[in-house]
Amino acid sequence: MNDRAILWIWLQDCIGFANAKTRAMFDFFEKPEDIVVSDEKVLRDSGIFTEHSIYKILQKDFRYAKKVYTDCMNMNYGILTLFDSKYPRKLKELADCPLLLYVEGEMPDTEMNYTAIVGSRYASAESRKYAFDIAAGLALNDIVVVSGGADGIDTAAHKGSLSCGGKTVCVMGCGLNYNYLLKNLPMRKEIAQTGAVISEYPPYMSAQKHTFVQRNRIIAGISDCTLVVQAGSASGSLKTSSKAFELKRKVFFIEGCQHDEKFTGSNALKEHGAESVTTHADILDWYKRAGYITKEYPALEKIVSAEKKTEEKKPEKENFHAEDNKILQEQLTENAFMVYHTISDVPADSDDISNQTGLSAQNVKSALTELEIMGLIEGAAGRGYIRK
Repeated sequence: MNDRAILWIWLQDCIGFANAKTRAMFDFFEKPEDIVVSDEKVLRDSGIFTEHSIYKILQKDFRYAKKVYTDCMNMNYGILTLFDSKYPRKLKELADCPLLLYVEGEMPDTEMNYTAIVGSRYASAESRKYAFDIAAGLALNDIVVVSGGADGIDTAAHKGSLSCGGKTVCVMGCGLNYNYLLKNLPMRKEIAQTGAVISEYPPYMSAQKHTFVQRNRIIAGISDCTLVVQAGSASGSLKTSSKAFELKRKVFFIEGCQHDEKFTGSNALKEHGAESVTTHADILDWYKRAGYITKEYPALEKIVSAEKKTEEKKPEKENFHAEDNKILQEQLTENAFMVYHTISDVPADSDDISNQTGLSAQNVKSALTELEIMGLIEGAAGRGYIRK
């Protein structure tokens, strides 16, 4: 049994989550062991702990912490503590940084660049496509995409990164083993294969309104910059951008119609110094100007592989109105547009689509993900894909 990990779990439970004096605690005490052996006078004189925290510390009851640790080991969850070398270095800048993170998968190298992409759960198809495409472009440039695993923009961002083999981090507003948004469970499992699903909460802790607010500070805290794709005036993603501003991190936004209330919050970010962007290249330019990136990386077009020549093979034409076809062509990538015309009301699996279009399995997977996010296709009970 890892006594040190248990100690961190115990201490986090004693002081509570998102404690504003977390970082100050280790300006006063050198290590958590010093807190365990301190008497009431030392704890009180430090000016760090509440009466409730002092009471819990003095009780020295480690039973709950031991159970949490055992559960994590049984479920193969990692535990990163504040003093761990793999703990996100930028997250330590938060005064209320978590004492520990529970991890499914493995956190990407802390020296990599991290970009948060957040926005509305009820985002438009166009906004979801922005999130997907920008995430894909950033992932191809070795940038870790961070989001919150929710519907809408979060899902589009995670899937955009996954579509081209990128690393993405999903920050949960509940415990890793809590039954949150079960339809996204397969996506979270895929994220954990190359990146990480993380939480500051013990595995079974439920999702509540305040836990999502607390979660948002972690999304901003581990990221070099934050992109808000679509947000109304009361959107939770504005909490993320607010924390990014507070940390003096760069904030970007996708500009929406000035008269559309679904963009009121994100459009207002410009007044606070946020920069409007339209593609991943705009964010990469900032990374270069800020000195984060000093070498040239591939462009988004690398999603289309060397098999480009075979893509000229066109699928059989369907019965579409010319105007609808033109709109789709403008909204979709070339591969997704081709794949869409291959799918009908008869289920087709990825192998069928690959054979008909001449696209590689990876390109078909990317196109199918894009079409699902756009709400144009759906899975047919494990028998392939059909149009909605």
